[in-house]
Amino acid sequence: MIMLMALLSQLTGCATVQKKFTRKKKEPAHVAAAIYFEEGPYQKKYSNVYYYKSHYTLWKTWHEDLVKGIGGNRRKTQRNAEETLNHLTEMRNYLIPEKQKELDPLVAELTQYAKKFETGAYSKSEEPGMRTELEKIRRLVNNDFYYDKVTSQILPDKVDLAAPAAPTASALPAPIPVPIAVSTIDASPGPVPSAASPSNDAAAKAQ
Repeated sequence: MIMLMALLSQLTGCATVQKKFTRKKKEPAHVAAAIYFEEGPYQKKYSNVYYYKSHYTLWKTWHEDLVKGIGGNRRKTQRNAEETLNHLTEMRNYLIPEKQKELDPLVAELTQYAKKFETGAYSKSEEPGMRTELEKIRRLVNNDFYYDKVTSQILPDKVDLAAPAAPTASALPAPIPVPIAVSTIDASPGPVPSAASPSNDAAAKAQ
């Protein structure tokens, strides 16, 4: 009985050790589905509308902080300007060309202010006027580029699922000429056998 209990104890211990040192299978990392665009295979998780909304929301938050922060900590104001410009530029990337042109003047104006905040090339007396102009930019973007208003002007998610076209004859590389060995043949005529006359043949037979 004691031996049986000892044996069971050993087996249990071995099972515990084996379980402890057995490697757990790693869960496979999530792989985004490949969507084939005109530019080629590209992994894209969300739609253009989703990305535009996300950048719009972030732009709005950073721009409000920028306007409120003018006159305060200059390093923080510089960061607010950089993030505001970054998200406004990203919004532009998801718009059709016609709508991009409408946003370009505002992006250019905001770029100039971002450079000013980066270099610190402005005086205390300029801050009220800068705040007024930045508030004007915020109001224009908010009114004319709100995502519900520009939904039809956001770039569509183009997907090309067709098989790649076969290359045309003009696109194929030119064949490489292969040299052909030409042997020299003596074409000069050889000796022509003379025809034996009937009289000579008879004489030969007689002999």
